[in-house]
Amino acid sequence: MAMSQREKLLAGGVAAVVSLFVGQAVVSSIQSGFEQKKQTIDGLLTKKKDQDLQMTAGLVASQKLNIVAAKSLSKSEEKARADYLEWLIELADEAKLLESSPRFLGETKDKDTYQLFKFQLTGVGTIENATQLLYSFYSKDYLHRITRFDVRPITNSKDTDKLTISLDCEVLALGIAKDKQPAPTEKSARIQKSLAEYKAAILERNLFSPANNPPVLEPNKVVDARVGVRVEHSIDAKDLDTTHKLTYELVGEVPEGLMVDKDSGKITWSSKEVGEYKVNVKATDSGIPARSTLQLLTIKVKEPPPPAPDPVKFDVASQAKVTALIAGRSGPEAWILSKTESKTHHLKKGDQLKLGGIEGQVVEIGLNYIELDTKGRRWTVGLSENLAEAYSRGQAD
Repeated sequence: MAMSQREKLLAGGVAAVVSLFVGQAVVSSIQSGFEQKKQTIDGLLTKKKDQDLQMTAGLVASQKLNIVAAKSLSKSEEKARADYLEWLIELADEAKLLESSPRFLGETKDKDTYQLFKFQLTGVGTIENATQLLYSFYSKDYLHRITRFDVRPITNSKDTDKLTISLDCEVLALGIAKDKQPAPTEKSARIQKSLAEYKAAILERNLFSPANNPPVLEPNKVVDARVGVRVEHSIDAKDLDTTHKLTYELVGEVPEGLMVDKDSGKITWSSKEVGEYKVNVKATDSGIPARSTLQLLTIKVKEPPPPAPDPVKFDVASQAKVTALIAGRSGPEAWILSKTESKTHHLKKGDQLKLGGIEGQVVEIGLNYIELDTKGRRWTVGLSENLAEAYSRGQAD
């Protein structure tokens, strides 16, 4: 039976819907496959990256092991013991220890990884020998360390600075080392300073207090003096260690008669001649050990000052003052009243004035002042001003 047109359209629609669902399922399946493959690739890439990092870390570790292996003793137990004992003998000789005695104390093992050897070195010496011993030990770039270091005074010895010195140490022999392993030749990075610097830090100080600081003093100082005039100068030295006492002394050639007080640092001297004199002054503290600082003191001696002029007695002038400044027929005039003389002096420009100890020439008459010249030195006196006071002020200016 043939389908009607309507049935045909309905059947076509159903077929289209079915085809759409089937297509979506196929596309989803393909996309899922791509996602799985992408995840698999990402996983493989991550795994490869981790493997590369592990290989790099392995190479770095291998390089570090090779560096460390160069510091190891021989992996041969007998050779390792013999080599290190021989080096301990050389160490004692370098430190100049007396009655030195190196010996083997024992060992421990960790399968094929390493062997740990224990040694002891004893001897007799001073603090300086002990410092040298420690410096030489840590300079050698073995895989070793000190586990005990004992220093004790010898009470029954005539040499009060002699000590018994005992050093216990451990050293490694790695399994990756060679049978004929050469001793390290490069200096260990554990040593940061020179032997002289370590000796200075240990020997040149009181071991029971901080290092002593030298007195603080200017390196150069200049002092002015006059012939025949006693000069007194105190050395300005300071010490950061406030409990220390400072003492002073002169070093080298010293001008005749120049002295310094040992305790106060005061210098006293009276020179008979003009000149420039140099002397070294040393300040020393009471620390352990004592520290000193030098100062170069330069004393410049000049001619003695001129004698002071006799004081001027302002007799008449002390009782005189300017009472008027007027415009006269022949020019400006200044009237100065001298009470002692009961007299008024009428002065014009160019006139000479002499009152008691004051003498001068009028060089200018202004509206409220007059100006005078006394031996090339000018001075002014104002209206109603005391003449002696004005003159005194003019000489001081």
